[in-house]
Amino acid sequence: MIVQLLSVQRSGVAANSRPRIQLCGNWLPEMGFVDGALVQSLPEPEGFVFNLCNDNVNYSDLYHSTKARGGTLIRVSLCDERNQSGVALITAGKHITAGGLKFGDSLIAKCEYGCIRVRKVGGSVRLIHVARTKNDRTGAVMPHVFILGDWLSGIGFPPDTLVTVYSDYEGIIFTAHGEEIIYRNIVKYARQNKMRLIQVSTKNGIPLISVTGTIVDRAGFGLDDIFTADYGEYGIIKLQKLDLGRFGFSKSL
Repeated sequence: MIVQLLSVQRSGVAANSRPRIQLCGNWLPEMGFVDGALVQSLPEPEGFVFNLCNDNVNYSDLYHSTKARGGTLIRVSLCDERNQSGVALITAGKHITAGGLKFGDSLIAKCEYGCIRVRKVGGSVRLIHVARTKNDRTGAVMPHVFILGDWLSGIGFPPDTLVTVYSDYEGIIFTAHGEEIIYRNIVKYARQNKMRLIQVSTKNGIPLISVTGTIVDRAGFGLDDIFTADYGEYGIIKLQKLDLGRFGFSKSL
């Protein structure tokens, strides 16, 4: 099984644009989606599904049954995106919105042999990959958690905000502290509660929260893991390891 993060993009000029979703990479053939393979794309609640079609299927029957279910048939093609290799699975059109999706939606895809199910990531949650960084002293590669986006300012994490960071086996919690906080008091509080004290920085003017080292290790986040960032409570961001069941994926899928 492979998990991918993607989004609903636009295809065509703005006035006549259509929703478009693309999966691309060398891993697709391992799932059976080889160049030229016929694939059925069907809307499902809060998402859709790609089904690999049998080579011996009656095309006419499959076409009509797919249309009756609000879907479409596509072919796997070679990836022509810059800096991408392998094959591409691309679908566009109204059947995407029929599944409750819209331009800009964040998506998660659970990919198994012959079947890729895609679900919308809604509400006050984002999915983010654990990145990589190098230890300045040893050069060893370490997991690096960073959260970047203008949306951080709107939930209590504008640039220069002091943030306490707590981690344990359940995840990582970032808590923002307003300007009225006296610095020496928050330093004492962080030490007493075994927290790290950081400050929201910026990258190209965009708010950035970044941690690595023992804070990340203690939470059990490994290189390239996917984690959920929940921000339903103002001034607090909770990071946890990905739970596919939360997004409507059952073990039987």
